[in-house]
Amino acid sequence: MEIQTCGKPIDSLLEKVLCMNILSSDYFKELYRLKTYHEVIDEIYNQVDHVEPWMTGNCRGPSTAFCLLYKFFTMKLTVKQMHGLLKHPDSPYIRAIATNKG
Repeated sequence: MEIQTCGKPIDSLLEKVLCMNILSSDYFKELYRLKTYHEVIDEIYNQVDHVEPWMTGNCRGPSTAFCLLYKFFTMKLTVKQMHGLLKHPDSPYIRAIATNKG
């Protein structure tokens, strides 16, 4: 069973400017190589160190966490996968991203 997003498009669930910046970011484009749920979880574990929507500093691009959250939106996760994210023991960032998606 696939998780539903209340019938709303992804870009209506996040701030429009944030969505546009995610879609145009080089990092998000690199995420196309990740095909599976487990690959995205590994990427979160290895790359995410905060769950703010924007990077800190001068560049102010979309954060790694929100690029990966958007990636999950495009993957149409199942209920079982969502539960796995919410209860994941390895990283609080995995659980935090799941909370934003849920």
